[in-house]
Amino acid sequence: MKIEKDRLVPILETLGYNTIGNTDVWKKASEDPGDSIFWGVDFKKNEVFKWVKDHREYDAHADPVLMELKTLAESIEEQSGEAPKDETLADQSREDCPQEPTNEDNAPSSYENNALLDLIHGYVGNDVLEVFGDTGSGKSKFAMAVAKEVIASGKKVFYLDTERNLTETDIAGLKGCEYKYTPIIDEIDSICQKLPAVDVIIVDSIGFPILTSYARLSVKQKGDALLKLIAIFGDLKSWAYKNNGIVLVTNQPESEFNKAPNHILRPFGDKSQFAAKEIWKTEIVDRKPAYTNIRISAFRSRSVGHRTKIADMKISSNGVELQG
Repeated sequence: MKIEKDRLVPILETLGYNTIGNTDVWKKASEDPGDSIFWGVDFKKNEVFKWVKDHREYDAHADPVLMELKTLAESIEEQSGEAPKDETLADQSREDCPQEPTNEDNAPSSYENNALLDLIHGYVGNDVLEVFGDTGSGKSKFAMAVAKEVIASGKKVFYLDTERNLTETDIAGLKGCEYKYTPIIDEIDSICQKLPAVDVIIVDSIGFPILTSYARLSVKQKGDALLKLIAIFGDLKSWAYKNNGIVLVTNQPESEFNKAPNHILRPFGDKSQFAAKEIWKTEIVDRKPAYTNIRISAFRSRSVGHRTKIADMKISSNGVELQG
C-alpha cells in the first residue's frame, strides 16, 4: 500500500496529528502524559505505527486508535485510483502552481455600480470567494446582501442554503432568486455537480452539514467527508470557469480542539481552501441593540496582505450597509 500524503495530511491535521521538523512523520500523543505513547504515520517509510517506550509497533490489533488510523490510510489509498476530481481542481488554485486558464481578463466587469458585486469581482474576477467566521459574524447577512444586489441588477443567482438561517421574510425578500435548502451533504454534492447557468452561485454554508455530524463519524467517514468537501469546491471552481460567473461560499472556522494556543484558525476543510481564489474573514467589531458592525478582512489573498481590511459592514434593521 502506498500512503497518499497529500490526501491524508489534511485529515490528520483535523484529527489532531501534527509534525515538528520532520514533515514525513505525523503523530499524535496519548491524552495521558504518563503513557509516553503516540500514534503516527511515516510517509517516507510508508508506515502506520504506534510508538511505545522506545520502539514502533505495527500490528497492535487491540489498539483501536492504530486500527482506525490504518483503516483511514487504506481508504485514502483506495480512493486514489478514482478520477481525481476532488483534488485536481482544488490544487490548481495553489499559489505555487500555474492557474487554470480563464476568460475573465477579456471580459468587461459587468458589476459596475453594484457595491458588493464590484468589490468581489475586483478581487476574484470570475472565480470562488470563501468567507468564513464565527457564528453570528455576518456571513449569511453578507451572502443575502450579495444575492439581493444580483437580483436588483437584473442578473440571476442560485442560493443553496444548508443551515436554514434565513427566515421566511428573508427568503421572500429574495424574490427572483433560485433558492434551495438541504442540510444533507450527499444532496449538496449532487446539486453542486449540476448547478444552473446563472451569474452568481451562493453556498451558505459549505462546512456546516459536515460539522454537525463530524463528532459521530468514524475516522474513515471523516476522511470521506473531507474529500467530498474538496470535491464540492472543485465543482464550484469548475462552474465559475465554465459559466464566467462568481461563486460565494461561506464557511465556519476549524475546531479549536487540539490546537496550540497561538494556532490561527483556518476555514473548516483545510486543503479545500486552496480552491478559493480569495478567503475573507468576518469578525464582530461592535454590537449594539440597534446595529452590529462587522469587519471583513483578508485571510488569504493574492492582492493584499493577511488581515488587510477589505470593508466594514453595518447590519441593522435597515439591512446591510457596506462601508469601504
